[in-house]
Amino acid sequence: MPRALRVEDLMSTALVCVRDTDTLDLAKQEMHTAGIHHLPVVDAHRNLVGVLSSTDVSKYPTNRWSHRRVGTCMSRAPVAVRPETSMTQARGLMVENGFRSLPVVGSDGHLMGILTETDLLRASEGFQP
Repeated sequence: MPRALRVEDLMSTALVCVRDTDTLDLAKQEMHTAGIHHLPVVDAHRNLVGVLSSTDVSKYPTNRWSHRRVGTCMSRAPVAVRPETSMTQARGLMVENGFRSLPVVGSDGHLMGILTETDLLRASEGFQP
């Protein structure tokens, strides 16, 4: 019997991240270039410290983006999942909290990937990554 899909089966590992000391201007550029709406925020050891969304960025006037730091705008202590988390559990967390993505971390807090609603759609349609 095949095992149930887990987060590690569908998560993206080619990550675009920012640090809490980066500016909103840089973060918005990274989002635009990568075509994404959420950025994991990591420390110097690539441990997850927060998540910044395009909604977070849009709360500030564009003329302040070059002065405002990511750390002042990001969501701290974000909900994250482990690679071995079942897709059912991950989907439930996303629906329950209205999230469009979930960071994936190892037992040490090290960022390993990100699971997006696009990944969930692919899984529900039977597409392989």
